[in-house]
Amino acid sequence: MVTIRPATSADAQTVAKLLSEAFRDDPAWAMSYSDPATRPGKLEAHYRHRVRRHPELADVAVDGDQIVGALLWEAPRADSRPTALLRSVWRVVQRIVSRLPGARGLAHTLAVEVYRPLEPHWYLHDIAAGPQARGKGIGSALLTHRLGEIDASATTLAALEATSPGSRRLYERFGFEAAGRVPTLPGQASTVMVRRPA
Repeated sequence: MVTIRPATSADAQTVAKLLSEAFRDDPAWAMSYSDPATRPGKLEAHYRHRVRRHPELADVAVDGDQIVGALLWEAPRADSRPTALLRSVWRVVQRIVSRLPGARGLAHTLAVEVYRPLEPHWYLHDIAAGPQARGKGIGSALLTHRLGEIDASATTLAALEATSPGSRRLYERFGFEAAGRVPTLPGQASTVMVRRPA
């Protein structure tokens, strides 16, 4: 039986391996790490560092003693999100940055930022199941758990980025709606999605 629990720093390597495998071919991550040969290693290092530093911002799905899925998230900030004026500044910065060599990942992040809500909100970063657990409801279990925590909190607004049609369909089932599209690889785009209080 799968259970969801908070991650610990001891889970960092396992979670990093799981997420780096899941997002190896992700179009949004390809914007930051364009070389497919080095992308898995860079992703693994990124996730390992993140979970070691902030295990409290990760949930893991566990089957027996094996981690089979993970969800990384960000709590609402105490201060409000940038105002509409700062959002316009982001657009200008994005246009400038997107023209710099090697800055596609930063430009993508800034483009996503434009569609995030202005008010304080939760942000769900990366959700994935391990290779042997895909298609078994692990992503849904992780979302159900985290959204339950969100709904019980003072701030119930949540946002995320769907990088594939399949992930978008999953998030729509949980009440997320499209807020905007951000180009990724040629002919592809991710969807920034928001789940507002009922």
